[in-house]
Amino acid sequence: MVNLIVAIGQDNLIGKDNLLPWHYKEDMAYFKKMTMGKKVIMGEQTFKSILSYINKPLPGRTSVIATLTDYTYPGVEVTNDIIEYLENFPQEEEIFIIGGKIIYDLTLNLADRLYITHVNKEYDGNVFFKEIDYSNYVKISSKISGDLEFAIYEKV
Repeated sequence: MVNLIVAIGQDNLIGKDNLLPWHYKEDMAYFKKMTMGKKVIMGEQTFKSILSYINKPLPGRTSVIATLTDYTYPGVEVTNDIIEYLENFPQEEEIFIIGGKIIYDLTLNLADRLYITHVNKEYDGNVFFKEIDYSNYVKISSKISGDLEFAIYEKV
């Protein structure tokens, strides 16, 4: 199953200068809980951003970097064709698309489930998620906590 996980703020904001525009411990814990033990696929810049935070790939997960360059990193899978990779991914296994913007744009229509943390507070940023046609999904779960709504949508 192909999952996409993202925190989206007002006006579809998702980033500021290759970083998150906000920091919610509860959202970080949710991200960790949902992706732990799974494969996570991301673009090269998102991977480098993670390295800048924790100096290593995300622990407890298998990282896959989607890039058009010859970038490599020890212990990490690399693909030069994210579409083919996801289309051939075993349906009985779970993979999470974790960003960034270009990767989200390329793969939104391939995701079976969207794990969206809606951030209901205004933040400054310069990277935006494309419009989601929610008529293609059914909301199967929702939990509100302060400024955050943790929602899961399944493709219909």
